[in-house]
Amino acid sequence: MGFSFYWLFSWCSKRIRKSSSDIEDESWPEPRPHGYQLYPPPPPQKILANRAEYIHQLRYRKYWPPENTPDTPLFCLYRLYEFLVIDDVIGYRNTIEYFCKQRTWAVHDIPDPQDNDPIRYAFLACLPALLKAAFNERIKIGLVRDVPAIMSPEQAEAYRTAPESSKTYEEEPDWVKNVKPLEVTLYMVSHDGVVMDGFDDPRASDYFKRMNILIWGPHIHFT
Repeated sequence: MGFSFYWLFSWCSKRIRKSSSDIEDESWPEPRPHGYQLYPPPPPQKILANRAEYIHQLRYRKYWPPENTPDTPLFCLYRLYEFLVIDDVIGYRNTIEYFCKQRTWAVHDIPDPQDNDPIRYAFLACLPALLKAAFNERIKIGLVRDVPAIMSPEQAEAYRTAPESSKTYEEEPDWVKNVKPLEVTLYMVSHDGVVMDGFDDPRASDYFKRMNILIWGPHIHFT
């Protein structure tokens, strides 16, 4: 019995001492001291080169916006960028829903990040279209962005049957039209390490295709 306990303790100790590069989902590193959002985050290729480490940093992030600053649509856009780069479905869906609940954050009013990294800038320019598509699908069926979280059946029916003229749909900001597509295709990697061969793959996202970014179509719709 004593030998079994010693063997189990020794095995667990070895597992704990293994580096985070050896284990992606099974080990947990020490929390990062800053705990704040990195702004701006690294370019896509750098995140993917250290994907496991970056996932750990996101897990231990305590605060959403940078230190001593209120949250803004642009900070949220960069968080959405991070989760999409690492293909964290729960992360980017939660971020889209969070943005939707900020009723004063019109998609059209997202400011131009004027990002100095052309690859990151091209990726960011695709994101307002995702938000527009996700929110407008809800608006179409009466789930406007200021809809109460709890409604009576009568209220829900009133929203559902509201005339089309009363609905305000989201639009992309003007700055996205001025962002140049990448000259060399950016191939993104899925969470399970799969890379598509080309844009003719039915799983490729049309929202990113216009910027020459090959990425799986994200799951953006929610109710």
